[in-house]
Amino acid sequence: MKRYTKPIHVPKPLTERKADSSLALINVVFLLLLFLLVSGTLRPPLPEEFEWAETIEKSGEGDIQNSLVISKEGTVWFEGAELDDQALNELLTRLGNQTDKLSIQVDRRAKMAAVAANAERFRTAGIRQLSFITIETE
Repeated sequence: MKRYTKPIHVPKPLTERKADSSLALINVVFLLLLFLLVSGTLRPPLPEEFEWAETIEKSGEGDIQNSLVISKEGTVWFEGAELDDQALNELLTRLGNQTDKLSIQVDRRAKMAAVAANAERFRTAGIRQLSFITIETE
């Protein structure tokens, strides 16, 4: 009886594959996109054509998140919406019960009389410390 033998080829085990660096790049791009989407929605929009008031030196501190905006016409905005007198009074009553500090973003073209009138209104509502949020120039 004849025996037939056939060679058996056992495949070599595959070596570990190198980690694909494009996967890390995709993760970084995705996280950056997510960060930009979240950070863009945190700050409420300002009135159209708003120009920041400027200052020479940094002093004081303010919270831009819960700040009011005084536009160039002297109207008061909060969280991207213009407030009428009744809504402003309700907001000031609520804020006056919570804190005695308020931050304000002022348009550089706003009339000083409008800013002073609003500051007096804030003071009568119980706000004792006003912080004006500006940009620093050289």
